[in-house]
Amino acid sequence: MTTPADEARARAALRRQRVLGVALSAGAVASAVATFLLSAQAGESTGHARAWWLGLGAATTGLTIVLGAVQHRLTDRRRRTAEQVAVEAEEELALTLNGALAPITNYLGEMADAVDESERDHVAGQLSQAVVEAVVKLAPEGSRSAFYRLDDDWRGLTREVWSGRPSQPRPHFTAGTPDGDKVLDLVRSGDFVIVDDVASSPMVTPSPGAGYATVAAVAVTAGSWPLGMLTVDAPVAGELDQSDVELLRVLANLLGAGLAQV
Repeated sequence: MTTPADEARARAALRRQRVLGVALSAGAVASAVATFLLSAQAGESTGHARAWWLGLGAATTGLTIVLGAVQHRLTDRRRRTAEQVAVEAEEELALTLNGALAPITNYLGEMADAVDESERDHVAGQLSQAVVEAVVKLAPEGSRSAFYRLDDDWRGLTREVWSGRPSQPRPHFTAGTPDGDKVLDLVRSGDFVIVDDVASSPMVTPSPGAGYATVAAVAVTAGSWPLGMLTVDAPVAGELDQSDVELLRVLANLLGAGLAQV
């Protein structure tokens, strides 16, 4: 698996190759122009001077061909390097996905085999923790994820587990508050939301020192029955996108499938 240092070296190599490619292109153009000018000069000359100009023109023609060949080889090499980086990134993503999802599937299996309510409750806690840890592994660096369980009276959401940055997410949302009502509506309707920049959104009121600028939330349901909410936030505004929402929805569905058995 590639390391961040390997990826940085690969990107640096690609940048160097691009710069060299531009230089070769400029050299080839200059050489072609020089060939044209030398040929014109040779046409106006006679004797030894004409032979000299023709020889110099032939040399620049050869230089143009060589530069073109080197540029073609460099372009092909750059293409292969980019393909290699893409392949390695794909392999690394597959390993990350496997590592993130393996504990979840294991706990779902244990949930199916649980023989009593106490055992199912225990596995449910492990499953919930595995899900938020998977979100953090697959979301942008510095992310934080939490699962909020819908209260029995449907009037609030209480945080059960979280993972990511050291600062703890808020412990609960309560009906009758602006943000509480909005997230409770989201959960009851089985919906999702992404807020690109919390500073410009009335829907989100970050706690002091929360350390995030963008957030996404997805309802966790068992069929149409609401169970809670899965969230992810990140430090940089706009850092979360639709792919993060889709990831969150997949993990929320897995969590809902497990909690439905409790």
